[in-house]
Amino acid sequence: MKPQCKITIDGKLVSGVFMERLKSCRITDAEGVASDSVSIELNDFPPAAIPRKGAVIRVWMGYSASSLAFMGSYTADEVEVSMLPYSMKITGKGADLRMKSKGAKERHWDDKTLGDIIEQIAGENGLSAKVDGALASFKIPWIAQEAESDIHLIERLAQRHNALFSIKDDKLVFAEKGAGKNAGGVALSGVVATPDNIVVGTARVRFSDRGEYKKVKARYYDREAAENKFVEEDSSDEGGTDYIIGDPFTDEDEAKAAAKATAKELKREAITASVTMLGDPNVRGGAPFSFSGVRADVDGIPLIIENANHDFSKSGYTVSVTAKLQGQGKSKSGSKPTKRAAATNDASLLPAHPTLG
Repeated sequence: MKPQCKITIDGKLVSGVFMERLKSCRITDAEGVASDSVSIELNDFPPAAIPRKGAVIRVWMGYSASSLAFMGSYTADEVEVSMLPYSMKITGKGADLRMKSKGAKERHWDDKTLGDIIEQIAGENGLSAKVDGALASFKIPWIAQEAESDIHLIERLAQRHNALFSIKDDKLVFAEKGAGKNAGGVALSGVVATPDNIVVGTARVRFSDRGEYKKVKARYYDREAAENKFVEEDSSDEGGTDYIIGDPFTDEDEAKAAAKATAKELKREAITASVTMLGDPNVRGGAPFSFSGVRADVDGIPLIIENANHDFSKSGYTVSVTAKLQGQGKSKSGSKPTKRAAATNDASLLPAHPTLG
């Protein structure tokens, strides 16, 4: 089947001359704090009208015009044209927070839940909030936003609570990192890389002990005792030193949450993978990922997709994946990860040899 890509700008279908000029379209779907993005490259001769900054771009990809998968909406933030020869590049982010969230603010919250704070900030920026239930109920006695933007504050909260922060289709998503679930707690469809859908020469898995620490320590200020105190979380029996979080925390509960979050993330660094596969619009950041039928001691390792780059061009459609060890897939960094059934998606449903061009 022939790969297809549908694009609209400000609600108008991009077709005719524009599609004939389309050289490439890349969608980046990320697990982490960065918003998703789009990059479109065109042959610009004869010169076409330049899209306005702030235009809403929507993209669909797949193999059948009747069942293309929606890849998200994006706000055009930069248009670049080149002359002699003529080309145009349009880039966009997953949300337009430029006018509000980049400004530094001074305020604080008392006795609020994490969900309360995220929902307030989302509303102020014209977004709805989707917060993981377990994270939403965490009570924060006091937290200050001191000369920092809304995005920076949410990123700081995400780092402290082992969460991912992203903007997807006008929704601020705040969910547990590395769990293979969306913000509503629903498991994402798993992705399996096999010899049938892997682009030859692109599959790599790295085993590393650089992130191994015996314990993770975090400090907080005990107001009653008027002194700094530490909490700690076990990380790896193979670690030789302790990892100390630099920033202080407001109370013991927040320090414990941060130490636990950091320990989980350090464990995820023990195994990382990258691969390019035949294009599949179901491959998304945050989804469970594994190899099957590729190599002993690699097949079945439970990973989570960090980034999925969907690349469409006249040469075809591929998706490049980077992944890390799943959050609960390994109890100790020095132990072997638990194997699991790999076939979450049936690779036979994908076209083995998509028509190019």
